[in-house]
This record gives sequence, C-alpha cells and structure tokens, in this order.
Amino acid sequence: MVEPATLINIIAAAHGGARPQDIGSFQSLTPRLEELFGALRETYQSSVAIPIGATITKLRSGGDPTPDEVALIESFVVGDAEAYTRIENDFQSWINELTRLVRSLSAKTDRLQGPMLLDATGEVEDAQRVLGDICNYLEQQERVARYKRTMSQPLNPERKQILAEILARQLASADE
Repeated sequence: MVEPATLINIIAAAHGGARPQDIGSFQSLTPRLEELFGALRETYQSSVAIPIGATITKLRSGGDPTPDEVALIESFVVGDAEAYTRIENDFQSWINELTRLVRSLSAKTDRLQGPMLLDATGEVEDAQRVLGDICNYLEQQERVARYKRTMSQPLNPERKQILAEILARQLASADE
C-alpha cells in the first residue's frame, strides 16, 4: 500500500497539471482519489486495530467500555461520516442551487419547446448532480444520528455481544 501522504502529493501534482478544457486530466484524478480514500481508511483502521480488538474482547467478556473506548468505538464505526459532515461546507450552497434550478425549470413550464427543452435538460442534469451531493450529506448525517440513538441505550449483556460482533466484522473487513 502506498502511504497516504505520497498519494496526496501525487494527486496535488496531477491536479496542478490539469487543464480546464481537458477532461482526461480531471478524469485521471478519480482513480487516484479512490486509491487515497482506501489508503486513508486502511491506515486509520490499522492504527486502531489493537485497541478495537481489546475492546471487542472486553465486550465479549461482559465488561463495560470506558468513555475512551466508547469514543474509539464511535470513531471506528461512524468517524468517517462524522468527519465528512463536520468538514463539508457546501451543503447550504447545494440547497440554494437546487432551489434555483427548480425555480428556473418551473419558469419554463409553458415554454418547453425547441432550444428551451435543451436548456431544461441541462438544468435537470445539474439538479441531479447537486441532489446527489445533498442526499449523500444527509445519508452520512443520518448514519451518525442512528449510531448515536443506538448507543444512547444502555449496554446490557446482549447489546454488548451484538456490538462486539459488529466491531469484529468491521475489523475483519478492514483486513480483507
């Protein structure tokens, strides 16, 4: 596995060389970003594998997790979603852009012929893109909220076993 810092430098160089009218120079960033995403995830998971393993053992033996272990579990299970929703700063812009596009489409309803059909098609394409961003953000936000709702309930012996199993499966998938 290539170190994340090395991949970031490669991406920065490729981005620096991207030319605004050259789709290929931007498309080449996609696999590099995917590789970086995987490397970051793997590096994080390996950095917490030992303490997560110890927490799994503790839960399986009926022990109560410490506040630090609870924070580690949260970070391991939904830390990526928490980071995304905390760092993302375009959400309101996406909402505003979707509103603008829907209003523009609505204003065209009685003029949908000829070139206006093509304009509407372009606006729909843009609306679909921004809607995807909005939905992804809200899905990540909901993922964190579901986790917090679930973890706000007391950890009885059965729930400890379930949590240990979830952590073990997630840890095992990190090794694959």
